[in-house]
Amino acid sequence: MRDAFTMRFRPEVAEFVQTQARAGNRSVTNFVETLLLREKARFEESQRQLTVQAVADLLRHERHDLVRDVDETDAEHAARSELFGALLDHARHG
Repeated sequence: MRDAFTMRFRPEVAEFVQTQARAGNRSVTNFVETLLLREKARFEESQRQLTVQAVADLLRHERHDLVRDVDETDAEHAARSELFGALLDHARHG
């Protein structure tokens, strides 16, 4: 069973919602619910935790050298190297 409640929108938001619902041949309720479900999924994805597992030998070394991708810029390589280092630190220290 679905819960019902009243929502109040600014006129320009109400017009947008009604126009988009009509264009998609959907009810306003379905359009708003779909938007909310997308936002809920996006929020849940942002709350996920990452578990890092690494080979023990890799964790023993403080320094790491990543093989550079062929078309990788200096900035991209530096960002990837920093991320890899952070992941290893997390695996080492929790």
